[in-house]
Amino acid sequence: MAGPRFNVRSAVDSARLAFERLTQREQTMVLGGAGAAVFLILLGVGLLVSGAIGRAEDRVRLKNEQLTEVMQLQGDYKARQAERDARMRELGGGNIRLVSLVEETARQAGVEIGQLKPDDSEPNADGIIESRVDLKATNLSADRLKDFIERLENARGLVITRRLKIQRPYRRDTVDLDLTVTTYKKKM
Repeated sequence: MAGPRFNVRSAVDSARLAFERLTQREQTMVLGGAGAAVFLILLGVGLLVSGAIGRAEDRVRLKNEQLTEVMQLQGDYKARQAERDARMRELGGGNIRLVSLVEETARQAGVEIGQLKPDDSEPNADGIIESRVDLKATNLSADRLKDFIERLENARGLVITRRLKIQRPYRRDTVDLDLTVTTYKKKM
């Protein structure tokens, strides 16, 4: 162990002796150069550390933005899930017979239905059945048509007008109506 220590000590001693042999001006130049070298090394290390910190801050900011977005999407999902559950309860609670509803509404509005064609779809993955009725009525006045449509839209349960086609026969004050109304119910 004494060997390596001796070599380091002798190297330091020889460097000190060489430094002392230099003139005052040369010693100042060596010290200035050594100071500049230390400064450049510290500056390089500082820039590397600063760059690493900046990249880490950018990653943290990006992760925070992503987390905020995920939390917002989670809130939206929960709200939509609650809305969906409420609609499913609404569909499960009402058992609307669409044909009867359309006939009753037409009778109340004074509309004579010429053709009535009901159709039920197969249940989807959630157990929802679409019930549809296509109907045709002729010789409707504007006020009876308006009353009929309003009564259908304000009927109990969920009734949706899917298609409404109004034709006006030549030189008449009445219209012919092709209408498709739909409701949804939960399969029991």
